[in-house]
Amino acid sequence: MGEKQTTPSYVELSSQAYALFVNAFADYNQRSLAYYRSLWEIVSRPYASTAVETTVRENFDRANQVVSLTVNELANNGAKATEFAEKLAQHGAKLQDAAAEAYRGAISTGISNLNYVKESTTQQFDEITKRLDDVQARATAPVSNN
Repeated sequence: MGEKQTTPSYVELSSQAYALFVNAFADYNQRSLAYYRSLWEIVSRPYASTAVETTVRENFDRANQVVSLTVNELANNGAKATEFAEKLAQHGAKLQDAAAEAYRGAISTGISNLNYVKESTTQQFDEITKRLDDVQARATAPVSNN
């Protein structure tokens, strides 16, 4: 037998959303720190020579490394942003499911309450009708004087 799958509560979903944002923010901060550390390592590296030609060549090499590092970081940030958007969309679907389940529960409870009121009213109406029939039967019964 399979167990009935339950929809997570709003508290659980809120906790999951908070964790989703915290993890994304922490991941972004770690990637940024790693990027700036790498950037600093490239820029702060001592020059091997004081010759102008060597310095110019090394500056072009460093610029190429910075551009490559930045392009890779931007591509990585784009991929992570896409991954976060997908996770956020999946979480939004869970929220919609929870809202739909809550709505179904409210409707079910409302229908159940209406059915109870209907049954109670029908029973009370039947009892009143029976009493009125009894009163009418007594009122129309012949009175005997013995």
